Amino acid sequence: MYQFTTKSYQMDRLSPLLTQFAPQATLYFHGSSCQKTDFCPQQQRAYLHLIESGQGLIRLGAEQLAISEPCLLFIPQGLAHQFAVEPGASLAFHCATLDCGGQAGNPLLNALPDISLIPLQQCPELRAVMCMIWQENQQQQCGHHTAVQRLTEYLLVLLLRWIMTSSPPEQGVLAGLADKKLAPLFNLLHLQPERHWTLELMALETGMSRARFAEHFRAVVGQTPADYLLGWRLSLARKKLLQGAELKQIAPAVGYQSLTSFHRAFKQKLGLSPKEWLQQSQQAA
Repeated sequence: MYQFTTKSYQMDRLSPLLTQFAPQATLYFHGSSCQKTDFCPQQQRAYLHLIESGQGLIRLGAEQLAISEPCLLFIPQGLAHQFAVEPGASLAFHCATLDCGGQAGNPLLNALPDISLIPLQQCPELRAVMCMIWQENQQQQCGHHTAVQRLTEYLLVLLLRWIMTSSPPEQGVLAGLADKKLAPLFNLLHLQPERHWTLELMALETGMSRARFAEHFRAVVGQTPADYLLGWRLSLARKKLLQGAELKQIAPAVGYQSLTSFHRAFKQKLGLSPKEWLQQSQQAA
């Protein structure tokens, strides 16, 4: 496992978050828009479309984007969408869904735009990685499951790098990761949720006064430091619940010294007890 050092906190803004929510891809369609034009909403999974050729449109709610060249489309919330082309024309594409921890409430997904269109000419590595994933999935050779998982992780890193440099969100966790003062703190919060974090301690890690830190964090991220920390801790708790961990193990791992305080925070934030939430999630799945 990669070991994070003090220096790597400052250099790598994505790995501490992605180690908690490693993505997994499911590839299910390769063809043309003549065969499939409508995509239903997914249950907590993102959509990926590699457009190999053709021209047309993609409609997502009230938003409409023109497709004029090979590109990758990323729809992190798995929202319903449709492709449209001129009569007699078609788009050739690969389609996949991506599990990035949406069921557990990965804050990264909420920070991304509803749809990102990335021209492959600007990031040719995306085409190569997506095709490698498809090839591994089709051939089913020894070790293909591990290969697909690792390639998917790399694909997501490429996607996030492009979004962070080309069209960074104005608020949210990605904006926080792009902020020089806040990025080291985010890495620590993501890696050490069990620490007894106070506003004073978080401000100290950024080199700002308590008042200045609180104001700056809210302006950049769109919520208070305490609210972000609570959301992150409960996302990790939900992930561990889905993995079958016991509550007595989960509570201290995400910063709660007693089951009572963990239950209280969970129910206040999500409206359900941990057990009720897990039952509901399993039924939905």
